[in-house]
Amino acid sequence: MAKRRKVSEEIEFKFPEFNEEEFVKKEKRNTKVVILTFIFGLIIGIVSQPLWAGMSENIRWPLILLFALFMTPFLYKIITRIADTSDYTRKNWFTLYSSYLLTWVTVLIILINPPFYDETPPLIDTAILPIYQEPGGTVKIAAYITDNFGIKEVNLSIESPDGERIYLPYIENNSLYVWEFENKDNLLGRFNLTITAIDKNGNKRTANGTFWYSEDAISLAYPENGSTVNHATPIRFDVKELSKDNFRVYYLVDGNEINLTKSGNLYETSPAYKGWDKGRNVTITVKAEVIHYFYDVKVNNTVIDSSMYIFSTDPNDNYIGTETPPKAEKLPLPEQKRITPGFEIVALVMAVILVVAWKRRK
Repeated sequence: MAKRRKVSEEIEFKFPEFNEEEFVKKEKRNTKVVILTFIFGLIIGIVSQPLWAGMSENIRWPLILLFALFMTPFLYKIITRIADTSDYTRKNWFTLYSSYLLTWVTVLIILINPPFYDETPPLIDTAILPIYQEPGGTVKIAAYITDNFGIKEVNLSIESPDGERIYLPYIENNSLYVWEFENKDNLLGRFNLTITAIDKNGNKRTANGTFWYSEDAISLAYPENGSTVNHATPIRFDVKELSKDNFRVYYLVDGNEINLTKSGNLYETSPAYKGWDKGRNVTITVKAEVIHYFYDVKVNNTVIDSSMYIFSTDPNDNYIGTETPPKAEKLPLPEQKRITPGFEIVALVMAVILVVAWKRRK
């Protein structure tokens, strides 16, 4: 006879008792702790601003961070005296300290930037076009000047070779300042310039530069002026460093522009290029175009050789004027402005700290 199985007793599930009073008490405590932590971080951030401003640039950030960390025991004492933290774990304290440091660094970064604080002088990016100029030409001095609080004053002074101090007016367009020096007295030699920029808080920065007027900014190196040439004759010019950027050297033959090719320290061409004619006295004028881009804004100028050159071409050379002139290469091009991260970095750091704190709390 088969044995009957015992019917298993049903297990009764009971919900844990909910202590509403204890829950409300903890929530009030947590709210109080959050508010106290925020106020403490706010106060330490405000106190840190004058301390940070009075320190040397190379040590201020490590020292101010140590100061903020040094204040954490005081936060601990304040919290433990005002609230019951007997059930706090390491995760709770980590979250609390992270919130404090997050508040502190946010307040500090806001207070050390405009409109609350500014100690950074204006930034000056300059270009002299050209560095060497022939008599009769002008020199453009361009400066891209920016400041995080605003520019109050900009001026340029030029010291001529005879010691005279010259001040020029400028044209300004979206932080780009341009001066043009004409050298009406056709002085030769070295000119020294100083650009001074002052922001609205009185911070000042200067930038110095030099340019020359010379009859040899562009000069014929080979052959002699007035020579007879054929299609294979190299015609070379010595051109000084007209710009820190690459520049284009070219000449005009009957209104046609022909680029010279750089060969070693010289610039070279030949009568083989279109524009030259055989059996003629050809007069050429050599020029150079100097270009600089401040991001996407172009500033340019021209150097015109003050000398004229005449060459007699071989009347029996059928290869004269048959080749296509070379194209200019590696000239400056416009650039996009680079956006320097500012408060975006702070937001990223804040987000990382909050995510880490939330995960540890979970």
